[in-house]
Amino acid sequence: MTLPVWPIATYAPQQGSFKPIQRSLDPISTDFEGGNTRERPRPGDNVGSLTQTIWMTLAEHDTFVAWVLSTLNNGTARFTMNVWMGSSFIVKTCQFIKPGTNLTYAYISTDVVAVTMTLRVYGMNSGASVSSTFYFLGF
Repeated sequence: MTLPVWPIATYAPQQGSFKPIQRSLDPISTDFEGGNTRERPRPGDNVGSLTQTIWMTLAEHDTFVAWVLSTLNNGTARFTMNVWMGSSFIVKTCQFIKPGTNLTYAYISTDVVAVTMTLRVYGMNSGASVSSTFYFLGF
């Protein structure tokens, strides 16, 4: 089954909103009686998270809200989008983390909405960059 694709054609995270990418989960730690600690990767360790804010026009906002509510079943389904990985955009499978609380909308003006989201990103340590027409951080 193909995953839904991000509905906004051109977008860019705002410069001040982009938080560092967590590229893997914290390891599982086991403390032993002798004082030693064993750490090992968690299953699904190729999953990370990122937080970003994207500014949208009102028309893009309306499209996005409808897409989240209907296509993504209130934001719970996975989807694909170009994700900024620090040096380029890479197509990744994503999912909103707690869409009820971490997917927020701030109406900046009468024609701009700032959408802040925290994404779970699958396949963090794999993938090739894609050429894009996106303008990251307003440059």
